[in-house]
Amino acid sequence: MAVTKEAVVFCLDVGSSMNHSLADQVTPLETSLNAIKMILQRKMFAELKDEVALVLFGTPGTANPLADGDQYENITVARMLGLPDWPLLKYVQKEILPSNLSADWLDALIVSMDLLVNSTKDKKFATKRVIMFSDLSSEVSDDQLDEISNGIKSAEVELNVIGPSIVTGNDGEEPACNVAPAQKKTLQQLNGEKLMKKLLANVNGECYSFSQALPALSFFQTRMVRPSPWKVDLEIGATCKIPVVGFLKVKECKPKKSWQISYVRNPDDKIERTCTHHLNDDAQTEIEKDDTVKGHRYGTTVVPFSKIDKDLLSYKAKGKCFQILCFTKSCNVHRYYYLGDSVHSFVAQSEYSAVALSALIHALHETDMVAIVRYAYRGGIAPKMGFLSPHIKVDREELLFSFLPFMEDIRRFTFPPLNVNKKHIPSDEQLSLMDQLITTMDLSTANEDEDGQRSEALRPKLMFNPHIQRLYQCLQHRALCPDEPLPELYPVVASYLTVCEEVEARCQSSLERIKKAFPLEEKRYKKETKTGADVFHDNDAKDDEPDAKRLKTGSDLVGGMEALAKATVTEVGTVTPVTDFRSILSRGSANFEEVCKLMQKRLLQLVMDSFDDQNFSKAVDCLRALREEAILNHASSLFNTYIKELKTSMLSSRKPFWLEVIKEKLTLIHNGEVQTSLVSQEDSEAFLEIQEVNLSAPEELPPDEPEDIFDMM
Repeated sequence: MAVTKEAVVFCLDVGSSMNHSLADQVTPLETSLNAIKMILQRKMFAELKDEVALVLFGTPGTANPLADGDQYENITVARMLGLPDWPLLKYVQKEILPSNLSADWLDALIVSMDLLVNSTKDKKFATKRVIMFSDLSSEVSDDQLDEISNGIKSAEVELNVIGPSIVTGNDGEEPACNVAPAQKKTLQQLNGEKLMKKLLANVNGECYSFSQALPALSFFQTRMVRPSPWKVDLEIGATCKIPVVGFLKVKECKPKKSWQISYVRNPDDKIERTCTHHLNDDAQTEIEKDDTVKGHRYGTTVVPFSKIDKDLLSYKAKGKCFQILCFTKSCNVHRYYYLGDSVHSFVAQSEYSAVALSALIHALHETDMVAIVRYAYRGGIAPKMGFLSPHIKVDREELLFSFLPFMEDIRRFTFPPLNVNKKHIPSDEQLSLMDQLITTMDLSTANEDEDGQRSEALRPKLMFNPHIQRLYQCLQHRALCPDEPLPELYPVVASYLTVCEEVEARCQSSLERIKKAFPLEEKRYKKETKTGADVFHDNDAKDDEPDAKRLKTGSDLVGGMEALAKATVTEVGTVTPVTDFRSILSRGSANFEEVCKLMQKRLLQLVMDSFDDQNFSKAVDCLRALREEAILNHASSLFNTYIKELKTSMLSSRKPFWLEVIKEKLTLIHNGEVQTSLVSQEDSEAFLEIQEVNLSAPEELPPDEPEDIFDMM
C-alpha cells in the first residue's frame, strides 16, 4: 500500500514585528495562527495519519537541541513531531503570545530541519514539509545559506514561506509567489526578502503573502481520499485490449462520522447501539431479526421478497469488466446525464499500452466523440454504464470516466412552453440586457492582479467547502471554549458565500436597466371573510335594516345550504359543457386523457342530436376548449388524432358542422404551438382544405307535382 501521510513542521515567528499591522487589519501573527489552526482542524477531523511539529522563534526563552551559548537563541521547540491533538490546538489558540524579542529566521529554519530529519528517520512519509510564517524583519546571517540549501534538497524537504510580498528584483528569477500590497518595508526586511528569494530559488520553494495565507492552505492539505489504483483491460471488440489503470479524480468529501456520538455527562463513556424489531400491535411484540424479511407493496398486499430472491433475480457480472460498447458524438451525452458523485481518470499501465491509449484519446478528441462503456468493478455485482471522454493537457493524456443512467433512472418532465402567451415573450432589448448581465457576472476573468492580468475567481480547487470548514471551526471552538458563543465564520471562507466586489460593481448598471425593462407590480387581493350572518340570509327582514342584518332566501341564496349541498362536477353535461370540462381539470386529480374522452363524447352527442344547426355553436366551443387545454397540457398528439377522426366522421354524416369548424379555423396543433408536435404549420393550415367543397347555399330541388287521385283510379 502506498504511503500517503505527511510530516509538517510549523516554524512561526512570534517577534515584535509580527504584532504590528495597518489600521483595520489583522496582524501577521493572527493571520499565521488562523492558518495553523485551519490546517490542524482539517487533519484532526479528517482523522489523517499526518504528523506535525511546532517551532517558535523570537521567544523570551530558548529550548531546542542545537542551542549552545549564544547560538540558536530565542528559538523554542514547542511541540515534537506527532499526531495533531486537542492540547496542541488549544496551545496554538490560547497560549502563543507575541514577544518584544527577535531571532534569526535562518537559525529557526535550521532547527526546524534538524527536528524534521531526526524525527522521520525510522518512519515513512510521502511528503516532508516546513512551513515558515515570518515577516523576515529580524537580523539574519547568510554565511550558511548554501549549506542550508543543500541540506533541504538532500533531505527532500519542501519549503513554503508565508510572509511579506516578495517583489521581483534584477538579480535573479523570482520563484512562484503571490504578490499583494503591504505596508512600507524596513531596510532589514528588504535584505531578508532578498536572501529568502535566493533560498527559495535554490530549493524550488514557494512563497505566499499574508493576505494569501488562508487561500493558499489548499496547497498544504493532503488528499482526503487515498488513491487506490484499479487495473483493468479496456476492451474494444473481441480481440483488442489496452491495459489501463484508473484513479479516483474527483469525489465529494464528507466529514468523518466517528466523532459524532458521545455521552454529554461523561464523554469518556462508550455508547453502544442496539436495534430491535417489533410488531405493530398493542403489545409492541418484539421479534427476532432472523424472522423478518423485506417486502414490497402490490396494491394492498405486501409481497415478501427475501435476500435469496433478490440474489436469484439480480444480474451479476462474472468478473471485472471495462468494455467499450459503442462510440457516439459528445453532444449526445447531455450534462444532466452525468450520474454519481465521482469522476475517474484512466491512464496507461505501461509504455507499450500508452501508445495505443494515446491513439484512442486523440481519435476521440479529433472526432469529438465519446465511448460508451460497460463497467463492473469486480465479479458478483451488477454492471453499470458510463462513458469515457478524452482529456489532453501539455503534461498528460487521460480518459475521464463518468457514470450514465439507465432508462429507468431518467425522469422525463414535460412543462408548458413559456412562449404560448405573447405577453410572456421577451423583446430583443430584454434579451440583450440579460446577455449583458451574464457577461458582467462572468467569474472566469473576475480577478485582476497588479500586472493587469485577468484570472478566474472562486476556483474550485482553491476553495474550502464552507459547510465542512464551518463544522470544524465550531467543533474546535466548542471543545476549547464550551461556555462561549460560537465564533464568526473565517473571513476567507465567508468570502466564498458573497458576490465579488468587482463583479457586484460591474453589475449595477445592468441591474438598473433590467429593473426598468422588466417592471414588476405587486398585486394585493383582499380576502373577504364570511360570518354566519353572511351565509344564512332572510328575505323577511325589514327593508330599512342594514345589509349586514338583512337575511335573504330563495333566489337570493348565494351561500348556506346551497353552497354546502353543491355537488362536485364529475361529468361533462349538455348545458355548460365547457365549464364542466374545465372544472374537472382544475381539480388536478383527474386523468387528462379520460376527461378529454368525456368532452369528446359530449361533443359528438351535441352534433348528432342537433336539430339542424341548433347545437353547432356549443359543439364548436367544446372543440375550441379541447384544443386550448391540449396546448396547455402538451397533449398535441391526443388532440390531433381526435380531430382527424372527427373530420372523417363529420364529412360523411354532418358536413355543415365541419364547415363551421373551418370558419373558426380550429385545426391541428402545430409545432409552433407545442414543440413536441409532429405537425408543421403548413400541414396544419392544409388540414382545413376540402376538395370540391361548395360553401354556397345548396341548390333547390323542383317542387313535386301534385298527384291526381282520379289518375290513380
